[in-house]
Amino acid sequence: MRLPLLLISVAFIGSVYFFITNENELNAEKQESAIPALSETDHSTIQPTDIAPNKTKEKIPVNEDMSEPETLLQDAQGQTLMTAITSFWQQCRRENNCDELLAEQQLILDDARYQLLVNFPVNQQNEQRLMGASLISQDASLADKIANVKGIRELVWADDAALLFQQQDAYYDYRLSLADPESRFNQTQNADDFINEYNAMLAEQGDDLDSFALSSDTAKYEEALHLIPPSMPEDETARIKAELASQYLTANERQSIVNREQQVDKQEQEITDYQQGLNQLEATLANERATSKQTMSDEDWLAYKADRLYQYRLNFFSL
Repeated sequence: MRLPLLLISVAFIGSVYFFITNENELNAEKQESAIPALSETDHSTIQPTDIAPNKTKEKIPVNEDMSEPETLLQDAQGQTLMTAITSFWQQCRRENNCDELLAEQQLILDDARYQLLVNFPVNQQNEQRLMGASLISQDASLADKIANVKGIRELVWADDAALLFQQQDAYYDYRLSLADPESRFNQTQNADDFINEYNAMLAEQGDDLDSFALSSDTAKYEEALHLIPPSMPEDETARIKAELASQYLTANERQSIVNREQQVDKQEQEITDYQQGLNQLEATLANERATSKQTMSDEDWLAYKADRLYQYRLNFFSL
């Protein structure tokens, strides 16, 4: 029977279409790494012990005896720093020694980093609250959505926003550049220009490719497919796919893509044939109802029509 096959085919084509077209939302293409939420009982501000209030605090330089978390709190940025701070608070709460550990960090960190560490739980709670309360239309542009997120972060974290979210901001800027109708890729009209622009873009991003989830060859290939402009001629699009597949994919991966495309083409043709045949049958039945079956009662006509449709489906899927 081919009816189950058709239903599976429809689902498969839908998933393939979604995979290829899905991109443009911030949470589609690459989602931002979430920081483990602090429990409600953990949000109270912990007052650190004041160390030598009448003396000038001396910052202890980094040395090889310091643990990696301590070094990260002093020097890290972006998601690495966010993870280090989160780990600090999780550990001190677990061991119930936050005052003691904060006192140690007050001797090690500069004032700005220390204040970031002390205020982190409250600021994180405020950010989550404001993000949840933010009202922005789902129809808002990507630029407006990004501006909303950045505005809340700057309000909560002030100067520390750049320190904590530089990787996410770089990714947002990257997505905005791609969404621009005048982007470098939308200006290309042939395969050579597109591939040159794509390779140049990868080189320009450099170390950011890791945070953009574009470090693997497979990810680079799939990203390139998303960036092919709709205005690109079909033959040039096919050449782009073939050349990028040769550049980024293994022989087995390339063959898998070919097999998948052939399967999709076959399933799409099968669906087209089924719908065309069904339309022809519907037209035939309408003509019969108006002519040879005109005197048939409504009840008998519905039974007759249902039987004809059943026989059509049975014959089509048993071929």
